[in-house]
Formats: sequence, structure tokens, C-alpha cells
Amino acid sequence: MGFLDEIFKPSITKKVIFTIDREHGTGGYEIAKKLSSKLNIPLYDEELIELKTLEGKVDLGEISKDDSFLQGTIYDLYRENYSYSQEDISNVDGAFLANSKTIRDFAKKGSCIIMGKCSNYVLREYKNTFNIFITADEKFKIDRLMDFYDADEEKINSKMRKKDVRRKNHYNRFTDGEWGSAKEYDMTINSAKYDFDDIVNLIIEASKIKK
Repeated sequence: MGFLDEIFKPSITKKVIFTIDREHGTGGYEIAKKLSSKLNIPLYDEELIELKTLEGKVDLGEISKDDSFLQGTIYDLYRENYSYSQEDISNVDGAFLANSKTIRDFAKKGSCIIMGKCSNYVLREYKNTFNIFITADEKFKIDRLMDFYDADEEKINSKMRKKDVRRKNHYNRFTDGEWGSAKEYDMTINSAKYDFDDIVNLIIEASKIKK
């Protein structure tokens, strides 16, 4: 238990959607699980978002009927040109739109934590979001990943950079922002500098006083 547990009460009294982006190796998923457990709210990571999208069999043709959906996205470009059809959109763009609809459906249900998938951008019209980016020192990330994957530093470093490049490219492609830039988020925190339980408490407390 971190020292902040004695200062901050973990409960939240209003609906809050936490979105979390993170560099690979920062412990972002572990932090998200701790946050989910402390607040007793669901956690939706990238894999679960994709699974629920597939289970729901999202029809791209129905997206426009949902909620005026995602101004500034690929969909708007097709709508403005009056040429929108399911066939017009590439598989990658279609997956983004479908996953985005799933994210918005999750957000409508109540407080939750949503990881990745440009969720801070997808929910940018929602006033009750708290957006977090987790970074860390290179050595901290590499040491954690070496322990997790039981691999040498060279392989871990390559894996880490490839994953972060993929996340960055995805975010920069589908939003008008820059992945990892502090101005994209309400809080950016270095997970190497704090105990994970204390990070959870800091996130909760900061979410309460967001303007």
C-alpha cells in the first residue's frame, strides 16, 4: 500500500471515463488493472475492444445513424464527398470506425477505463473523460520487459520500439494530434518515478479536480 492511500479516498461519485495510452514496458496495463480494481469499474483494453467489435458485428453502414460520429475522421471525408459506402473504406479505416463505435458504446454504459485505440480522441466530445499517458525511463521499460519476456536486451529494445512506432503511427493517422504529446492528455506521468499504487491514487485525485 502506498503512502497516498492515507490521503486520498479512492471512490468517485460521478461518471468518469478514464482513457490510457502508454509506451510499451511502462506498466500501463498493470496500472489500469489496479485502477479498475480500486474503483470497481470495467477495464477495456485493445484486445477486448476488437473482440467486442467482432461479436457485435458492427455494420459500417449503420455507423452514421449512431450519434453523428467522429467529426474529422475518415467517415467525414466520404460523407462530404457524397460517395460514402462500405466498399470505399479500406480494412484499416473500417476497423478504426468500427472499434470507435465500440468505444463510444462502452462509454455510454458508465464509468470505465479504456486503453489505446485513440480512445481519448474518439471520446473528445465527452466532458466526463480523464485522459492519461504513461511514459517511463528507457532502462525501467527494458528491465521490466526483459523480466516479462525472458529475452536479451537487444530483442527487447527492438520489440519495444516497433510496438511504440505502431501505436504512434495509428494515433497520428486517425487523429489531428500527436501520440504521447502532453497537450493531448489531462495527465502524463513517468511510471518509473512512483509506486504503481500511488500512481492510481494520483489519477483518481486528479480526475476529481479536473476543470
